[in-house]
Amino acid sequence: MNTPRPNAPGALPTGKGRDAVRRRPGGRSAHVQVAVFEATFQLLEERGYEGLSMASIAERAGVHETSLYRRWKTKEQLVLDAVNHRVAQEIPVPDTGALRSDLIAVLQSLQLFLQSRVGQALFQTVVATLHLPELCALRQERWRQRRAQLQILFDRAITRGQLSPQVDCQFLLEMLSGIMYMRLFVVNEPVDEMLPERVVDLILSGANQLHC
Repeated sequence: MNTPRPNAPGALPTGKGRDAVRRRPGGRSAHVQVAVFEATFQLLEERGYEGLSMASIAERAGVHETSLYRRWKTKEQLVLDAVNHRVAQEIPVPDTGALRSDLIAVLQSLQLFLQSRVGQALFQTVVATLHLPELCALRQERWRQRRAQLQILFDRAITRGQLSPQVDCQFLLEMLSGIMYMRLFVVNEPVDEMLPERVVDLILSGANQLHC
């Protein structure tokens, strides 16, 4: 009987080739996650958080509900993971070479995200779930993780001499982002394209003067 050569058509992968097939980077697992997250955002827009369920997400994503529970124990965990994934995509951590332009880039991305349908649906979800202790705890943990990712902006600025080491970076970050939520979701006032630059200049000016 003839044995197919390793590289011949119909031959089974061997060695590293077999490992590559088995791992399949970006394969089914990644595709399932994309489908689940997209289904989650669609349903949040259509039904809101209270109308969302693991069963409805699974049905919309075209996967078994048990597949969701193997990865996410609760609806809350799934929603927050989906949010974090989208935020990381839509609001990346920039490296422009200067703190001012880094922060302007962050606020510009945040502005666009909050004005999108997904961003608006997610903000409504946050408001609707403020009374849920389990979700608040998860949200606080995700915010700590996101804050740690953005801390590199301030660490680089301190190293460059662009920011005093005494500045409360967490407080500064909350001040920067707070104006966007106030304008868009509280007073419902227009947000012009120059707002991120104006906010950054005002806050950095105050921070630098305070610690001169």
